Amino acid sequence: MVGGAVGVHVNFHDDQSRQEITGPFLSQHDQQQQKATEDRQRDERVFIVLAEISPDKCSTSNTTNTLGTCMTANECSQRGGTGSGTCANGLGVCCLITRTCNTATSLNNTYFVNPGSGSSELGACTVTMNRMNKNICQVRLNFLGLELSQPDTDGNCKDDFITVTGGVSTAPMLCGLLTGQHIYYELDPNGGAVKLTVDRATTASLTRTWSIQIAQIPCDSKYRAPVGCLQYYTETTNTINSFNFLNTDTYIAGTRQLANLDYGVCIRRADNYCGITWEANYANGRFGFSVSDHGDVVDPNLIGTSDTSSTGERCTTDYVVIPSGTFRNEQDNNAPMQADRYCGLGFPEIVTSTSQPFTLYVTTDSNETSDEGNRGFSLTYRQTTTCT
Repeated sequence: MVGGAVGVHVNFHDDQSRQEITGPFLSQHDQQQQKATEDRQRDERVFIVLAEISPDKCSTSNTTNTLGTCMTANECSQRGGTGSGTCANGLGVCCLITRTCNTATSLNNTYFVNPGSGSSELGACTVTMNRMNKNICQVRLNFLGLELSQPDTDGNCKDDFITVTGGVSTAPMLCGLLTGQHIYYELDPNGGAVKLTVDRATTASLTRTWSIQIAQIPCDSKYRAPVGCLQYYTETTNTINSFNFLNTDTYIAGTRQLANLDYGVCIRRADNYCGITWEANYANGRFGFSVSDHGDVVDPNLIGTSDTSSTGERCTTDYVVIPSGTFRNEQDNNAPMQADRYCGLGFPEIVTSTSQPFTLYVTTDSNETSDEGNRGFSLTYRQTTTCT
């Protein structure tokens, strides 16, 4: 051929095509060197992608389970997850991790869900939670959807229940309506696994569905709950419901209040806030605060008023504690009163406290015979900046 050299550009898609195309032009030694160069370049590209993708929290495209973990599509698949949206500027996928009965997870924001509709398995359905690294001290369990069988007439969870074991704190056995609730659980500093179990004991429970988000909390996170707090709220105002609470004026046999509870609810004090107020939430009925006494023998017009509210030493079985709470007694010309314990079928108009940290303690006993028809409580708090 006369003239300049002819340049040839070849894309090698796989080893076979490389051999077929380059065979006539390159020696076997040159082919091996070129393959090694391409493999090294590919590995470098993969390394760059992995370096730019950290396993951070990301938002999925799922409308219910909204949080996932950012990772490569291949890693997501290997971990049994599903890509749901992208992250890391499109380099990774937001991996949605779901687990069901007799599985394990070490990933943040795992969703523990019920077995498929074709499953007829009863008894314990357990997911084992392992820390994703040594800097994890707590898990927060968000009950996005969870409703189990109601307790018996004394408030005991006899049929269906949920338990958390294996850590260093104690979580109560829960049942009934738990959707929207959450609990914090302290992990073993030596790295022991935690088991989250939903135990279904009745045929009716086969229709139960649940989705529980397992969020791992670093030891140095500002969102870590103080030790001893089963629940933790970080807003300046919110509404706290007792487990299985349902505010309705419709007759309820037995009780919706769970038995044998003894736990603390903590509220993170915001900067420049010095006090907190508590009010009963009667938005959907008169039973916004009904933790003791027989709700079906009292004059219905008195339920939900301060006339059926009890405080102090009169609260000995089921009650809430607001440390250093103060209120005005409507039955005594609005004279200022102070009490820590609150019970009965009503709540003072407003209870104020400047005791810090801001806490609410809940205690129930094992006997609800004299507490027919109680629902529990719904209390709205608001932090205040005026504390004179």
